[in-house]
Formats: sequence, C-alpha cells, structure tokens
Amino acid sequence: MKKNFGFTLIELLVVIAIIGTLLSVVLVSFRDASARSRDTRRVSDIKSFQDSLALYQIQNTVYPLQEEESEITGFDVFSQAVLNEHLIPQIPKDPSYPSVAYKYFYQSDGKTYVIRYCQETDSIRGLIRSCENRVSP
Repeated sequence: MKKNFGFTLIELLVVIAIIGTLLSVVLVSFRDASARSRDTRRVSDIKSFQDSLALYQIQNTVYPLQEEESEITGFDVFSQAVLNEHLIPQIPKDPSYPSVAYKYFYQSDGKTYVIRYCQETDSIRGLIRSCENRVSP
C-alpha cells in the first residue's frame, strides 16, 4: 500500500481563506490607527499655530490680518508673520501631504482669527470627520 503525503486542494483553499481574512483584519486596523495618528498630529499642528498666534498678538496687539480665508502654505500672510517674528520654527504641513488634499486655512480681521482644518476620523473628542473643524482664540 502506498501512502500519499501532502495536502488536498480543499485544505489549501481553507488555509488561504483563513490567512486572507486575518490579513484583511490587520490591514483595516493598521489603516484606522494610521488615520488616528495623523489626526493627533493635526491637532498638535493647530496647537502650535495657536501658540504662535498668541505670542504674535502679545507682541503686536493684533493678529496677522487676512480677511479672506487662505491656505497656510509657508508663504501666506499668517506664515510670514509668525516666521518673521521667530514664533514658530517652521510651518508644518498636513501629515498626509502630498498624497491627500487636506490643508490648514487661516482667516483674521486682526481682532480674532479662525483656523480651519480637516480630520480623517472622529476619534478625538469634540472633533468631527470633516474639513469643517475650526479653532479660534
């Protein structure tokens, strides 16, 4: 009698299906963790912007004037004002840059300001998955 050693096609397909399912679960978890990490970085960037604006307002009694909302690029009014005063070492870019078009925006009448930004998840309390998250002084 001859014994066959090896796996049947069904056994191989079952193992491949199990491995595929496990990989999909791991990839989804990793993607969600990455998005939460980028959102946390965005909140940190916005806090840096707010701190630099608070120092600018203390030194100049007004915020950098930008009546129309504009993107914070490093060359805009807000960026140049805080960089020229050495209030922030560099203007951070969105953590998903350049792959996704999430950006930071600034607007000010001199007395107050609004910074608008996007979040990929709603994992941070008080923020929503949207590009309509805003902070003011």
